[in-house]
Amino acid sequence: MNQKQSFKVVIVVVFFSSALISILSPMAIDIANALPDVSQSEVLITVSIFLAVSAAFSIVWAILDTKFDRKKLLIIATIDWTIFTFLTTFANNFMTLVIFQIFSAVGFGAILPLSYSAIVDLIDAEKRGKAFGIKELFYITGIALSFLLSAFLVPRFPWQTPLYIISIAGLLCIILLIRAELPEKQELTDESEFISTKAFKDIIHNRAILLIVFFNFLLFFWYGAISQYYTTLLRNDYGFAPEMAFLFFVILQIGQIPAGPIFGHVGDKKYENDKNGRIKVVLILVTCGAILNFIGYSITISMDNIPLLLIFIIITSLAATCFGGIDPLTQATLADVTTENNRSTTYAINNLSYIFGRSISIFLLSIFLLMYNNLYQPGYVILSIATLMAIIILFPLMKVLPNEIEKIKLE
Repeated sequence: MNQKQSFKVVIVVVFFSSALISILSPMAIDIANALPDVSQSEVLITVSIFLAVSAAFSIVWAILDTKFDRKKLLIIATIDWTIFTFLTTFANNFMTLVIFQIFSAVGFGAILPLSYSAIVDLIDAEKRGKAFGIKELFYITGIALSFLLSAFLVPRFPWQTPLYIISIAGLLCIILLIRAELPEKQELTDESEFISTKAFKDIIHNRAILLIVFFNFLLFFWYGAISQYYTTLLRNDYGFAPEMAFLFFVILQIGQIPAGPIFGHVGDKKYENDKNGRIKVVLILVTCGAILNFIGYSITISMDNIPLLLIFIIITSLAATCFGGIDPLTQATLADVTTENNRSTTYAINNLSYIFGRSISIFLLSIFLLMYNNLYQPGYVILSIATLMAIIILFPLMKVLPNEIEKIKLE
C-alpha cells in the first residue's frame, strides 16, 4: 500500500471514529425516554466526560508515540473504541453509560493526534493545508453520520442501533490499518527515554504553539456544543420530528463540509506571500461565524413561519461554513512551527485543548438547560456571542508567528 492509499486509510479511520464524538448527542431525548433513570442533562454530562477523558488520554497516546510504532498504536486504539462502543449498547442506567463511554474515550483519544502526525509524515508541507482540509471534511462528515443514523434508525429501531453500526465500522478500520503502511519515525530507534522531555521543552519555549493551543481551547470552550446539539435543539425546543431536524442539520453541513478544503486552499495561497495569511483568514472566519450564530439562534422559529425559518437556515448555515474552515488552517500552521521530535506531542496537546474545551462547552450547555426550563436556545445564544472572545488570542499570535516559522526552517 503506497503513501496515497495510506493517507486514505487514515482519513477513513478519522471518518468513522469522529462519529463517536456525537453518537449519543442526537439521541439524548431517545435515551432519556428509553432509560427512565437517565435524563437529557445526564446524557450531555456523559458526552462531556467522554470528551474530557479522550482529551486527557491523547497526551498518553502521544507519549507512547515517542516510544512505539504509530501504526500499532492506532490499531490498539481502534480495537479499544470498537469494543467499548459495542458494550455501550448494554448500558441500562447513567453509571453504566458513563463507564463504557469512558473506556471508549481512552481509545478515541489516540485517533486525532496520531492521525494528524501521520498526515504530516505522508503529505508535503506545501500541500498540508488542503490535506488537513480533507481530513476536516471527513471529520465533520463522520459527525454528520451519527446524526443520520439517529434521525432515521432510532425512531424505528432501538437506540442502540447506531452504536452497532459504528462498532462494525470499527472492525473495518482495524483491517485497513493492518494493511496500511505509515512512515517510520526516526526517534523510534534513537529515542532512549520513555517520555521525550525535549518535546515538552520545545513546546513551552515556542510562543506560537502555546498561543494556537490556547486559541483552540478558548474557541471550543464557547463554540464546542453548538453544532453537536443542533438537532436536539430543534426537536426539544421547537417540536421538530427527528427526520425534519436531521434535514435541517444536513442543510447546515452542506456549507460546512466543503469549507475545510476551500478555506484551507485560500489559506495556503495567502501563506505564500504572508506567513500570517492563514491566521488572518481564521480571524475573519471566527468573527463572522460568531456574529452570525448569535443572530441566528436569537430567532425563535416554527414551521408555521416559513420566511423566518428560511432566514434561520441561511444565517446558521453561513456561520457553520465559517467555523468549518478554521481547523485545517490552525493545523497547517502548527505543522509550520513544529519539528518531527515534538509534532506528535504538540498535536496531542492541541487535541486536548479543543476537546477539553468542547467538553466544558457541553457541560455549560447542560447547566443552561437546567437554568432555562429544559430549553436549549438561551444557552445557544450565550455561547454564540461569547465565541468572539477567542479572537483576542490571534493578535499576539500574528506578532510571533513569522519569527517562529523562520526558527523552525533554520533547525
